[in-house]
Amino acid sequence: ADHLQHIPFRLREIMKSKERMKSGPRKAKKFKQGQKSLISSFIPVLRFRRGKKESERAYVRRMENETQHVLFLTKNQVDRKPELEADEQERCANKGKSEKKKEYNAFKLQKLQQKRLNQKEARMEKEMFVDQVPFGEVAMAPPSLSTKPKKAQVKSQMESRKLLLTSLLGHTVTSTNKPSMARQRMMEEERERAVQAYRHLKKQKQQHNSTVLVWRHLTAE
Repeated sequence: ADHLQHIPFRLREIMKSKERMKSGPRKAKKFKQGQKSLISSFIPVLRFRRGKKESERAYVRRMENETQHVLFLTKNQVDRKPELEADEQERCANKGKSEKKKEYNAFKLQKLQQKRLNQKEARMEKEMFVDQVPFGEVAMAPPSLSTKPKKAQVKSQMESRKLLLTSLLGHTVTSTNKPSMARQRMMEEERERAVQAYRHLKKQKQQHNSTVLVWRHLTAE
């Protein structure tokens, strides 16, 4: 089932069509054999014709033997009910259609569930990477990096001091208080819940993908 994952959908459908085309003549051959056996189960109609070198006595004896054989087959023949057989065939055909419809509905349901899982995962990923800034909090300085990039230009201490002084004079300080311990704890708990929910969704999606691959592999066989 793993090698089917990298094959495009259209290519997989073409491969399935080829497999069905290969198995088609075999099914047609079985159908013809069944028709022959069904025809052979009927009692043939006798047609007598005397041979060129056959004597009249031998001709009469042959007709009597074949007539007795037909009478024996008639007495021991199983009762046939063509109307019931037609109903049975129609019932089997309707059953096959209902099974195909159930499989199609199950496939559509799996696709819908997969789409919902993808949307839910994308929404949770988006929410995880959005910073929740408390109301009234003001950034006093741009974020600082602990390590410098490889190609970053090294600025002098004088330029960094001027930049810090300009940023301090250009902004009005509205709040210098740090978040309280309770607020920090609440933020940590919310982040932890979001991470756990995201991991659970990721695991659920992986299980669903494996189920879909197994189902496709079974239906392809």
